[in-house]
Formats: sequence, structure tokens, C-alpha cells
Amino acid sequence: MEDFQSFGSIEPYRKTYMRITQKLHGSNGQVYVYEEDGVRTLKVGSRNRWLAIGDDNYGFCGFVEANKESFLNMGLGRHYGEWCGPGINLGEGLIEKRFFLFSDRRRYVDCSLPARTDFVPEIYSGPLDSSKIEASMELLKEHGSRLVEGFMKPEGIVVDICGIRFKKVFNPEETGWDKAQPKVAREREDYSHLCQPFRLEKLMSRDESYIRDYPKSLPNICKAYIDDLVKEEQIVGSLDEVEKIRKDASRHIFQFIKQSVI
Repeated sequence: MEDFQSFGSIEPYRKTYMRITQKLHGSNGQVYVYEEDGVRTLKVGSRNRWLAIGDDNYGFCGFVEANKESFLNMGLGRHYGEWCGPGINLGEGLIEKRFFLFSDRRRYVDCSLPARTDFVPEIYSGPLDSSKIEASMELLKEHGSRLVEGFMKPEGIVVDICGIRFKKVFNPEETGWDKAQPKVAREREDYSHLCQPFRLEKLMSRDESYIRDYPKSLPNICKAYIDDLVKEEQIVGSLDEVEKIRKDASRHIFQFIKQSVI
């Protein structure tokens, strides 16, 4: 009787949980926070190896080290996500590299996320419903990325069923995105008043690395420029309104800076 094991209980079907997120086409990254001799520290990795300054992966290790204290405050354990942005595959339509966590937001409800860190876009969360899978694919196919409005080449979705992940991706024959298609112009807000040459000149003189590292520094210049606009209340509104203006105006300002800096 000592080696007897019961079969165990069978969970009710109605308790099966499913979460669908957009699959981002970047580079896999992880931040491992642990304690060593009572001191909290971390390691930074890609999909297959640990990273280091000088042996990096698209600058991910450098980004984490620059925000080390914030990542340490996220808690012990492994924090997996996708490092996306310019120069990594199709760039996901972003103007700067950002880290998108795979985990549910509830894991981080008690801490502030590091700069340029967010969550992968969630499309559905609830009881298991297979119809939501195709519906999510159709949503991306018709409206494009849930991450950056107007980016029409999302890779697909990730379906998480009780902690087990499955991916479903588009293929060229299914979408026709690789074929030339007429672009449909959509009405945009006019943000030309935010493009101020004197402001840009003042910003460029603030940090010599902007010119020294150009054009690699272009995303950093754009972010600093918009941050200044928010601080000086040239961009105002609720948190959600300010974030929307940031996203909508960033492409306009990015082009303005690119054309102005020689």
C-alpha cells in the first residue's frame, strides 16, 4: 500500500482559462532577478544565452543595465518578454526599442515598470473558446497591429491555455501583405506646431552623444524631444490622452528631426 497513488481529480471544463496575445516579431529576452549572499542582483539573457555589455543582443543588455534598479524592483524570478524596435526584424512599427513582457499584468500590479517596458498586447482573456482564436487572427488581419496603429504586418498570435503556449502566425499567401497594395489615407491630427527648430537645436546641444552617435541616437532624440514637450505642458491632458498624443505625434516629430539633423 506504500506505493499506492490515486488517479487524482479532473478539473471541470468551465474552469479552463485562455489568454490570447499578439505575437511580436522581435528578439526574445529575459531578466533573471535572484539573491546572492543576501543581495538582490540580476542576469540578462536572450533566447539561448546570457548577455553582457560587449556581447549583447540588439542592445538589450545595455538597456537593462541602464534601468537596473527598476528591473530589480520587479521581484525575484524570471521576467520573459520580446525586445522589439528599429533594426530587429520588421521593427513592429516602433520608433525606439522597447521590451514587452509576456506575463499577465497582475504579476506586476505592485510595482512600476522600467522605462520603455510594457506588456504584449492582449486580445482576449477568459474561458476557453476556440472561436476567439480565428476571431483574433481576423482582427489583426483587418485592422493591423494592436501595438502600433497603422502597422499592417503583425506576425500572429500566442494562445495561452492553462499556462501552455501555442502560436499561430500568418503566411504571405493568406494575407497578401507582400504584394503591392494601394495605401488608404486616413485622417491624422496636425502636429506641425510641435516641430520647433529652436527647441531641437537646444536639445541637441544638451548631450554631445546625440550628434556623435547619429543616426543610432535618433530614437533617443525623439523621445527626449517629446518628453520636453510633456514637461513644458505643450502636450496636455489625462494620462491616456497624453499617451495617445505621444503615439500619434511621434512619427511626425521623428520625420521632422530626421530631416533637420544633418
